[in-house]
This record gives sequence, C-alpha cells and structure tokens, in this order.
Amino acid sequence: MTSVDFVVVALYLVLVAGIGVFARGKIKGLDDYFAGGHVVPWWLAAVSHHISGYSAFAFVGYASVAYTVGFNVWTLFALPCFIAMTAGAFIWAPRWSRLKVITPVQYLEQRFNRTVHQLIAWSGIAVKFVDEGMKLYSLAVVVAVCAGFPLNATIIACGVIAILYILIGGIWAELLTDFSQFLIQFATTIILAFVVLGAVGGWSGMWAQLPAESRSLFSEQYDLPYILVFLVVITLSYNGGTWGLAQRFYSIGKPNDAKKAALLSAGLYLLYPLILYIPVWAAQPLLGEIANPEETYALVALEYLPAVAPGLLGLFVASMFAATMSMVDSDLNALAAVFTKDIYSTTFDPKASEAKLMKVGLIATAVLGIITIATGMLAPSLGGAFKGMINWYAAILGPVSVPLLLGMLTRRTTWRGALAAWIGGFVTFVVLKYGFDASWTVYTFGELVATFGIYFAEGYITKMPEDEQQRVDELLERIGSRQKPEEKTVAE
Repeated sequence: MTSVDFVVVALYLVLVAGIGVFARGKIKGLDDYFAGGHVVPWWLAAVSHHISGYSAFAFVGYASVAYTVGFNVWTLFALPCFIAMTAGAFIWAPRWSRLKVITPVQYLEQRFNRTVHQLIAWSGIAVKFVDEGMKLYSLAVVVAVCAGFPLNATIIACGVIAILYILIGGIWAELLTDFSQFLIQFATTIILAFVVLGAVGGWSGMWAQLPAESRSLFSEQYDLPYILVFLVVITLSYNGGTWGLAQRFYSIGKPNDAKKAALLSAGLYLLYPLILYIPVWAAQPLLGEIANPEETYALVALEYLPAVAPGLLGLFVASMFAATMSMVDSDLNALAAVFTKDIYSTTFDPKASEAKLMKVGLIATAVLGIITIATGMLAPSLGGAFKGMINWYAAILGPVSVPLLLGMLTRRTTWRGALAAWIGGFVTFVVLKYGFDASWTVYTFGELVATFGIYFAEGYITKMPEDEQQRVDELLERIGSRQKPEEKTVAE
C-alpha cells in the first residue's frame, strides 16, 4: 500500500466515525440501541443482512475454497444461502418482525421456560465466539497482506476499533455503515473482476484455463452430501441462529417488509459471488501457485488494483475492514443484548433501571469484544478461517439454533423436548467427532438428526399441560401468518 492508500483508509475511517456519531443521536434507550426501535427500512436491513453475511471471511475463508476447488464454492456457499434465505423469507423473517423483541432469545421463556431461555442464552454466547474470532482473523489476513502489518497486532487493533464503534452507535451505526460499505465493496470488487478478466482473456479464457475438476459443481472434498448438510447449517445460521442476522429482521416494523428484506438478501447471495470469486478463479494462471490459499484474493487485489487508480487498494482494504467490523459489531451487539436482557436483567437484577441496563450493555460489549480478539488470535491453531468455522461453529450451531427457530413454528414440543434436543445434539457431536473420529459430514449430520429428532419426537411423547399449551398457542397465534385483523400489531 502507498501513502495514498493509507490516506484513503484514514478518510474512510473518519467517514465511518462520523456515521457512528450520527447514529448515536438516534439512540434513546435499549430498544433503539439493540433493535433500531423496530423502524429500520427493509432495504437497509436487507443490504446489512447480506453484507454482514460476507465480512472479510468471504475474501479469506471462502476464497481459499474457491482457489482449491473452483466453481464448487458457488454450490457450497452462494446457492445454499439463496435457498436458505428464500425459505426464511416466508417462514422466519415475518415471525421475527412480529415478535417485537430486543434480543433473539427473549421469547424463549414464554415459549418454553426460564431454564431453556437461560441455557440457549449462555450456550449461544459461548458458541458464537468461534465465528467471531474467525471473521476477525480473516480481516487481519487481508490487512496483513496488503499493508504488511503483523497478524496478531492487526487482530488486536481491528478488534479494539470494532468495540469502540459499537459502543458509540449501536445497531444504527452498523446498518448505516453496512450500506456505505456495500456500495464501496461492490464497486471495488466489480472493478477488480473486470480487470482480472481482461488480463486472463475474458470469462471464456479464465474458464478454459481452470482444471476440469474446478469447473464442476461438486468436488471430492465438498460433495453433495456435504453440501446438503451445510445447507441445513446455513439455513439455521442465516435465519437467526447467528443472532446478529436475526437482528436485521426483528428491527423491521412490518412482517411483509421483513419478507422483502430476506428475498433481496437471497438474490444478492445467488448472483454476487459469481462476480466476487472471478479474481480467485483466475489467480493461478495469473500469479502461479499460491502457498497460502487464504491470501489469494488479497494478493490479486495487491497486484491489479493499484494499476487501475491510486488509492483503490486502500479503498478495498477499507471496505474489508468495514465489512468485518460490521459483522463483528453486529454479533457483539446481539451478544451484549442477550447478556443484558436475558441473563443479567433476568437472573441477577430483575429490578434494574433502563439506565443501569444500558451501562451493563456497554460493559458487556467491551468484555465480549476482548474475548473475540483472543479467539481471533487462536484461529491459526484451529486450522485457519474456513476450517475453524466449519469444524466448530457450523458443527455445534444446531443444538443452540433448533429450539430457537423451531420454537416459532411447533406447538407440541415442550421445554423438556427443547432441553433434551440441546443435550442430545451436543452429546452426539462429542461421541461422533471424538469417539469415532468421524468426518465433518458424518458428525454434523448425526448431531442435526439427533437434535431435530429429539425435538420433534418429544412433542408426540409428552402431553403439554393445559396452561402451558395456552401460553404457547397465544405466542404462535401472535407471530404466525394467520392473525385475525384485531390481533395484528400496531406497527402493521
């Protein structure tokens, strides 16, 4: 990076800081800080949901897959995201909007009981640190390659900036930054794609130079069974299992708008990766063998963007920083919300004032951010960005997400079923992964079957008490699509 690039990065950070200060003025209380006051425009939520699902991980973790197996990355990542969000548009997004919650797990006490509520809250926070750390590590890889900074120092610096930013502006800061970052990232990646295509002889030239196995929809490593299991994981994650993404839907006031947001995000996931990974697919004929596939996208950007215009590489790095900061901030905001409202307020200080809860939320954000930084520094020992995320976060997401997402849909399952599904899922994961040394496809599939199976089976084995059934029916009637006119929420 040149001095012009560093100036561009600095100016972009000033812009982002200005957005944070502006967003601060929109925060009047916990509801604004954690849920945008439930008045977020659907198009803004859609762009934020989409861009938050990328972060620098898409340019490091998934890019390493694109370099290794070629077009298979589209069927592994883009197509499952499209299917998951299309389904979510009709199943979960409107229900999240109707819940009118501040945190994604807030409704679980009414749906099940306090034990399940607390269990999902605590375990969800613990599981999420793996995902957060991988994203922070991915950003550090991009910055380290382009700017030459030490990896761990970059992880710490980026993590600290992310913490400070979310402390200032809450979810509104994330949403507004996401939109500006999306425009910049979209522009820089399209420019790079066209420059690379020009250098490699167009799409046909690139396609002809790819090995035959790299032009296939599947590969030996990521075959159809693997992708089908991953599709289930993606469906759980992108529709609310990743709490920061659930925020994008329950921050929208109208259920129909939430549906539109999910569909727009789905369309972007289907098409944008076809442009995004052109530089990676063309990397080998242009740059030769790359020792560390995680660095592929950054190395291509480093080679070609400076020749297009001064400062463009800096803009690319700034957009990567903003994307990852947004994703990390989004999840930190959701995690802090859960700790503040679902753990601290419920368990430790039920009578706490809103002013006190705001302070607790800020402290929780800082502490959780520090743990995220530490996890990011452990990423290389976990096998890198993609392997770390797949082997841990994706594998153990099911037991935390199934009660959360299916609780909105099913009437039969009691709190016992949710608790048993959580336990059964984690036990199956441990037994298959460590007892039988099974592959990711096998132990994740087994864990998901156990979690789903136990959750549904209990509903047919155990009869729900009448008072509990009435409570569950009232909740599902309120958030379901078949509401009576007089029962609709004010926002609708």
